[in-house]
Amino acid sequence: MSRLFISTLVVLSLLASCITIQPGYPSPSGDGGDHEDTRSNDERIYPFSALGIPKGHLPPPGECKIWIPGREAGQQGPPQSCSSAFREAPLGAWVITHAANRYKVNVCSKTKPGVIVEVRFYALQ
Repeated sequence: MSRLFISTLVVLSLLASCITIQPGYPSPSGDGGDHEDTRSNDERIYPFSALGIPKGHLPPPGECKIWIPGREAGQQGPPQSCSSAFREAPLGAWVITHAANRYKVNVCSKTKPGVIVEVRFYALQ
């Protein structure tokens, strides 16, 4: 094979490996659907119903809550300061904050402590 052909293949494979496809955010309620409601400043804001957490179990403004997916609502911990919630969140947990007119869900890595892998926003009802 010619050197030019091999060089071209190497460059094309490097370019292809740099391309990422970003899927829509799946809903935490687990139905797999995309629940995009509105888009603001390039942030998707989903309807509150897609969150799948009873309203009485969400944190008040200024506080955060660690939510462990798969655990019953009554078995979740109480709201706490955001600094402690981010510091204490276990692998795979969500740290939920209540800001202005929406809830912000920070999804923690399932393998790397202290790493947020996704952020989702849910409108208040």
